[in-house]
Amino acid sequence: HCLRRCGVTGPDPLSRIAAPFRARAPAMAFYLTQSLHRVLQLRSKHPATVFGERRQTWAEVGDRVARLAGALQGLGLRAGERVGMMALNSDRYLEYYFGTWWAGCVVNPVNVRWSPAEVAYSLDDCDTTVLIVDDHFAPMVAELRTRSRSLRTVIHLGAGAPSEGMLSWERLVAHASPAQDAMRRGDDLAGVFYTGGTTGFPKGVMLSHTNLASNALTDVADGLVAPDGTALMVAPMFHLAATALLLSNMIVGSRLVFLPSFT
Repeated sequence: HCLRRCGVTGPDPLSRIAAPFRARAPAMAFYLTQSLHRVLQLRSKHPATVFGERRQTWAEVGDRVARLAGALQGLGLRAGERVGMMALNSDRYLEYYFGTWWAGCVVNPVNVRWSPAEVAYSLDDCDTTVLIVDDHFAPMVAELRTRSRSLRTVIHLGAGAPSEGMLSWERLVAHASPAQDAMRRGDDLAGVFYTGGTTGFPKGVMLSHTNLASNALTDVADGLVAPDGTALMVAPMFHLAATALLLSNMIVGSRLVFLPSFT
């Protein structure tokens, strides 16, 4: 009634009032590395990750993420290029996700249950040039090199020395200079996540920074995560459900405990 007395009429008078404000309001551009910037400001000395006997603070995680980004850029990767990872769960998976985004690149987490032919298909389908592998999957690399036309560089993530033709993850991180955050955001592509392929070849689902960040913020708004909580990362990290759990807990700075797999 108040709106009508003021001369605002029609089937949806509130929408008519809000329309000019919506037109002037800038679109909110989410960027996934924003959560890491936040925890570095507010919780840098707090426990961040646990994997076996290895413990890291958020400050240590942030330094390794920036150095991994510098290493990826040093390999010649440009904004939007794909970086794959085929590994069991560990704290290095967090570094992979955020280091790739910090470098301005796109993640392609590889389904560890696939055959070499299926892995090679996914690498070529989204033009993944760099693949990170752990000790468990390093023996598959030789066959992947023969099957994949896009694979150019393999980074070995493991305790021992890398096999011939592979680069060492730890050596790259140790020797690289920390990079500035590329600040990719909004509709920029963040990741290509493949379906299981139960009814045919897997399909690459392309998700933007806004897609992933808005989903994580929904979990925070629903009270599913807490700053002083601990999240058990046991679901396979290549799976989008595990990625969503990681991102929502990153926003509040929960401690993340990684198990290699569910047993």
